[in-house]
Amino acid sequence: MKDISEFSCLNPDCPDYGKRGHGNIGIHQRYGRNLPIRLLRCKTCGKRFSERANTAVSEVRLPLEKVVTVFEHLAEGCGIRKTARLVGVTKDTVLRLHRKAGAHAKALHDELVQNLTVDEAQFDEKWSFVGKKRETSHRE
Repeated sequence: MKDISEFSCLNPDCPDYGKRGHGNIGIHQRYGRNLPIRLLRCKTCGKRFSERANTAVSEVRLPLEKVVTVFEHLAEGCGIRKTARLVGVTKDTVLRLHRKAGAHAKALHDELVQNLTVDEAQFDEKWSFVGKKRETSHRE
C-alpha cells in the first residue's frame, strides 16, 4: 500500500494541487469489500478522492491482485480468452481492463513526452539489423 505522502490533491483549484508530501492529504475513510481502498481527503480544499483515482484501476471492483494478474498475462502476450480462463474472469472484463490500461498508458505517455526534444539519434542497431538481413538474403 502506498504511503500517504505519495499522493497529491487532484483539485486543480487547490493551492496544493499536484504537490506531493505537503502533509495536506489524509485518510477520510475506507471502502470496498473488507475495506481495502482508502478514500483520501485534502486538508487544504476538502476535496475527497479515491487512492485509485486517475489510475488504470480506477472504478474497477475486482481485487487488485486479480487486476494485476490480468495485466501481467496481457503483457506476456496471452490472448483475451486465454487470460480470462487463466484468471477466472469474463472475456468482457479482460477487454474492459485492456482498454482502460491502454487509454491510461496513452494519456501518461502523451503527458510525459509532450515537450521532448531530440538533439541526437543513433541508428546503429537499425543498420546492423538491416545489414544482417542482407547477408542472409545473399546466401540463398
